[in-house]
Amino acid sequence: MRTFCTEGPVDPKLNYYVPRTALVAEGLKKVEQWRYFTIFAPRQSGKTTYFQFLIEGIKKEKPNWLPVWISFEPYGTKTEREFLHSFRRDMNVFFHSRGIPLSIQPIDSIESIKDECLRIQRETSKDLILIIDEIEGLKEEKTLGLFMHTVRNLYHLKREYGLRSVILTGVSNITGIIQDTASPFNIADQIQVPYFTREEVYDLLAQHERETGQLFENPVKEGIYEQTLGQPGLVNALARDLVEKKCPNGEVVGMDAFYLTIDHFTRIYIDKNISNIVSKAKQHTELMKEILFGKEVPFNNYDETIKFLYVNGVIDDCDGTCCIPIPLYKKALYTCFKPLFNGEKEHFKSPIETYKKYVDERGLLDVTKLLWRYIAYVKNRGNIIFSQGKASEGVYHYNLDAFFSTYAEFADAKCFVETPLGGGRVDLLLLQAGKTDIIEIKRYDADQYEKSQVQLKAYLDRSGLSEGHLVMFSEYHEAEGYEKVECEGKTLHLWIIPVKRSVPSA
Repeated sequence: MRTFCTEGPVDPKLNYYVPRTALVAEGLKKVEQWRYFTIFAPRQSGKTTYFQFLIEGIKKEKPNWLPVWISFEPYGTKTEREFLHSFRRDMNVFFHSRGIPLSIQPIDSIESIKDECLRIQRETSKDLILIIDEIEGLKEEKTLGLFMHTVRNLYHLKREYGLRSVILTGVSNITGIIQDTASPFNIADQIQVPYFTREEVYDLLAQHERETGQLFENPVKEGIYEQTLGQPGLVNALARDLVEKKCPNGEVVGMDAFYLTIDHFTRIYIDKNISNIVSKAKQHTELMKEILFGKEVPFNNYDETIKFLYVNGVIDDCDGTCCIPIPLYKKALYTCFKPLFNGEKEHFKSPIETYKKYVDERGLLDVTKLLWRYIAYVKNRGNIIFSQGKASEGVYHYNLDAFFSTYAEFADAKCFVETPLGGGRVDLLLLQAGKTDIIEIKRYDADQYEKSQVQLKAYLDRSGLSEGHLVMFSEYHEAEGYEKVECEGKTLHLWIIPVKRSVPSA
């Protein structure tokens, strides 16, 4: 029985997989045209798996081509002599592992790689395709420069030497590596390896359903996509946790199991995908706090810090503004950085109050009571938390999530951000003892006020809930507002929270 792959390149015999047929065809076309090109994708995005599929495609369709894959990830600060030893070893290991009767001879200089390419072409009558993974792993500038210079020279005589294509991949400074007026790596030839589409996620899960008979409820499938936006490592990790830990006996995978998995990934598990994102974000703490909690930060890929966070998958470009689109990453980053930001958590609760002041007759957290408490908190904190009314909408999401999460910690409840529910995605979901509360969060816009209510009611209709909350943060109102609206059997709690407040006194 195959499994969801969480530990490296996919083996189609052992793992469920997405074939990326169109991407493989694009790569084959470029190689057919003797083009040297680059691959870009953040870590755990399926680059190495893509190369495996590309190599298999070449073997099947182009037997007169000889693709070779090696990784520079462990090369570090190798001198030219050390580099040549590792390069020769890795090439020979690849040949041996594929049953190819070839070996690279001892090489005395990087320039002599050209001689080996020529010898391989003459001995095999095949065109060599050299795939270099993790090119930025070679950090010794002199050695890397010599290698790239040799590749450049080979490019101009590629047919004579039989080096049909060189493919470079990386996640950080590959653009800097190839920026040269004489470089054969035209930026227009870059192939992006995107995250899985919604359809590809559904197909991956369907493979498990067909082979085992264990089904995923449709909201779970949508939830996996929405929480990961198709990030391959996260998709497989969530799916594997659901079928192996939450529902190990083949039972239908439902939303209770899904929410438990999300909670564990954001609070308990040390997931390598999330840990990598947090690690990269911590290298630029101040900018991350601005993106998470401050005013909107314009996206500019020429800014080295923004580019670093972007190519490592931490942030993305959302209509010209830096954002963190993947909900699982958002929650993890907010959890990581919020203790560093103004000590806000200290202000959510006073030492003498307890969460029990904000529960209903069943002992469950009462969202209406908590929102009145939140309004008091905003009044007390003033402009400090909302950048004098100029914060991004994401700041309001995070601040309200942090507030509710703090109380949820003491009430055995769980908060989830941007969570699938009723065929849509709600901003904040509070789950406790079988009770579900949904909270939509918006920046106030008079034109959107009615539409937001319609959206909230649609969520309630599809999810079978009877009431929900719409919280609008307003730069225009001076006083808070609350209205309870009955609409076709649904109760809508409408809140206006002013964000321009006077700075609190010392």
